[in-house]
Amino acid sequence: MKIPDKKFDDISEQDVELTRDQILELKRRIKDLENLVRYVIYSEIIPKGRWRLFLNISDDTWCDDIKTATLFKRQHIAKAVVENYSKGKRKDISVAKITTKNNNRKVLKYFR
Repeated sequence: MKIPDKKFDDISEQDVELTRDQILELKRRIKDLENLVRYVIYSEIIPKGRWRLFLNISDDTWCDDIKTATLFKRQHIAKAVVENYSKGKRKDISVAKITTKNNNRKVLKYFR
């Protein structure tokens, strides 16, 4: 049985007009997508940054390589995960702000 091809109208042939608010919202979302700042969760095993482990949520593991860490787009989401993992008892789990420029991960700031 052959499924008939569906034809879709080309968007350029349609009269689509966006409102000013819609255009601003699209620009905001594009800017947000292009933002290279992300957040990772880390645990400081030895004080003063001598040894840090990064959390990989999908495997529920801690690794010493930042490339394996789970990336969070929003800082408040990363903080919520920290609260869940620490259950308010552990003080060694925090969030780090990183950049993903050129597909490399570089820490911009460690938060405590």
